Amino acid sequence: MGQVNESLAKIIEKINQNPKAQSVFITNIAGKDVDWEMSFQFNLNNEDPFFIEIINRKAILSTGTKSNAVVVMSGDPEAIVRICNGKGDFTHAISREQVNVEQGKVMDVIRLTRAITIVLKA
Repeated sequence: MGQVNESLAKIIEKINQNPKAQSVFITNIAGKDVDWEMSFQFNLNNEDPFFIEIINRKAILSTGTKSNAVVVMSGDPEAIVRICNGKGDFTHAISREQVNVEQGKVMDVIRLTRAITIVLKA
């Protein structure tokens, strides 16, 4: 397990214990709350691939490749470690081309960033 994977594991544990962070994973559609189900594949330089799934307002970190991931990202693992340490966010990492969104919507990545930011400020 690489450093980025370990850093994200700590963040995900905190997300799963923080109702405010979990509320980011709820979408209100026509007055009805719907759980946001999403998957993020990380293919980072010099790191084993891993992915995060959001299911039932919980984040799950798994090793390997999720073939049908909605969002696929690649790039510098140090950028992700900095995000986990509160020294940046995905928006800046993407704009500086440290992290590339190869598939999916950047807005979905920003939504994940909101949950990370909530636990870092807690």
